[in-house]
Order: sequence, then C-alpha cells, then structure tokens
Amino acid sequence: MVVTRRAARAARSSITRLPVELLDMIIRYLSLEQGAAMCRISHLFNALATPILYQSVTFDTDEQLLAFLNTMNRPSGASLVPHIQHFGLPRADTLYMPKLVAAITVSLLPLTNLRVLDLATADEVSFITLLRTAQFPHLTRFDITVHPKNIEAVLGFLQRHHRDLQHLAIIHAEPVEIPSPIHLPQLRSLYATDLVLSRLNVEDAPLVELRIYNLDEEPTSLHPISIDPSTARRVRSVTLLCGYIPIDAFDDVAKSFPLINTFEVEAMDLPRLITADEIIQIGTYLEKFTELSTLNLDISTADRVLNEGDAIIRGWYGACKTLSSVTFAGKTWLREKDKWSALCEAV
Repeated sequence: MVVTRRAARAARSSITRLPVELLDMIIRYLSLEQGAAMCRISHLFNALATPILYQSVTFDTDEQLLAFLNTMNRPSGASLVPHIQHFGLPRADTLYMPKLVAAITVSLLPLTNLRVLDLATADEVSFITLLRTAQFPHLTRFDITVHPKNIEAVLGFLQRHHRDLQHLAIIHAEPVEIPSPIHLPQLRSLYATDLVLSRLNVEDAPLVELRIYNLDEEPTSLHPISIDPSTARRVRSVTLLCGYIPIDAFDDVAKSFPLINTFEVEAMDLPRLITADEIIQIGTYLEKFTELSTLNLDISTADRVLNEGDAIIRGWYGACKTLSSVTFAGKTWLREKDKWSALCEAV
C-alpha cells in the first residue's frame, strides 16, 4: 500500500490531537531507537520524547557512552541536564583513559536532579574530582568500585550524601578500610562485604535487603555479620555471593536474620558441589528461620544425590514449614497446599 503525503500528514495530525498525557504513556513504551526517531517528527514530539529518553542514561557499549558525552559537550547539551535522573557506566571492559574520565566528570557535575549514580567498573577508575566536588541533592542510589586510590574521596562523597541514600553498593577486589562508621539513616538495600557492613551505621535505617559478598576463596566461614539486632529484624532479603560457599554461612545468616523471607546463595565462580551430609546440615540450619518462603541456592550436587531431589526438598520443608519456593541444583520446586513439584529448570 502506498501512503500519500496527504495521508501521512493526516495521520500525524490525528496523533497530535491526542491528550499529552496519553502521548507520554505511548512514548514510554517505545524502544530507545523508536523514541529517537519520534524526536525527529516534530517540535511537539521532540519536546515530549526528550525528557523520557534522557531520564535514564545507561550504556550497553562504549560507543553509546562516547555519543552521549559528545551530545552533552554541545551547546544544546545544557537543555538535557534537568531531565537526567539515572546515570550508569557501561558494564563492558571499558578503557578509562584520563581524558575519558575527565569528560564523564564534566558531564556529571551539573546533573543536580540525579537520583541514581552507577560508577561500578571492572577497572580501577578513581573519579577523584567527581567524588570530591559533586553534590547531588536528590541522590538515592550510589554504586561504586572502591580501591586504595579513591577510598578517601568515596568516604567524603558518602558523608555528603548520607542523609538521602536508600541504596548503596560498595564493590572492591581487595580489603578496604573505613576508619569511622558512616551513618546511613535512610538505607533500604546494601551490597557490600561483611567487613564493610561492620563499618556502616544503619541502626535507624529501614534496611530490608542485604547482598553480602565474601572475597575469601578458602572454605572458611563468613566474618561475623555485625549489625544491630533491631535492624536485623527489619531485613527481609539476604543474598550471599561467595567464591567458596561455606555451609556454616547458612548458620551465620539464620542467627543474624531469622525473620527474612528470601535467602539466596550465589557462586561468584563455579557452582559449589555439596555432599549428602551437607544437605542434611542445611536442613538443621533451616529450622532457625521462622518466616523464610523463598530459598535460592546456586549450588550443585552429585547426580546420585540429585536423584533424591524431591526427598531433599520435602526434608527441608520439614525443617522450615514456611518455605514455598526452592531453587536447588538447577531446578525450581514450588509448594501448593503442602505438595511440592519441580515445575521448571532454574534460569
């Protein structure tokens, strides 16, 4: 079918008669490429789509990051500043040369409406100037890779933004020292090592989610989880990420967070292979949880043990009657009216 210019103009005219609120909802369903194309249709669509396109600025590739920095460097880039609320660096192995770090810093410093800042990188990137000078009045989430070169600047940044932070991720490949506790009264979720957790003051915080990773590769227990008991009782989800997953870690979590609803264990390397005796041991630790409903374990076992998978799940349910979903050894079991069934392979 051939669409004439008159028909195309009529179609555009019909769309523009829709309420602005409805157009806004339509634009939010578009892909990034479709939204960019809509900006080129008319001044109206450009005005409607631009704030939505730039509200969350994240990148899949280095090329996208460079294109964004070039856009912000133009005179028109200043008009985009009020719209940007979420900025996240690409997860690819980007080579952060000093010139690129400086360009990122220049683009980020004016973003006074920023709510989410993700500076977690695979490389040791300091962002010293940004961390020392930036002030984001509305910042609620901060993800950062910490190393000896930037630890002092990171701590200063946290002290300036501590009153409003609700989500914090502190990632590091070697131990870092926090000389004095940092007060985070609004924190709701935290991703950090157990040692960093011990240096954060979250006694008054509405903390509900913890992701704790352990850098040790040896089969040792986690360091004692240092958290105020009243705060621990508010936590509802705990995830452990370990190079080696010690079974005793189940006991550490059960003692510290007996009221959690969700407990997950993720292997940072290859999935952990556990024995039949350790499966029984897990059951004894599950007895200490009183409200646990979801258990996700990124651990494997020998085929001869896995053949008894249904019996294992029933045994764990006998230890913890609140369980309703268990992921274990590549399968997910769901409970309905005290009957368990492995419905699907775990994703």
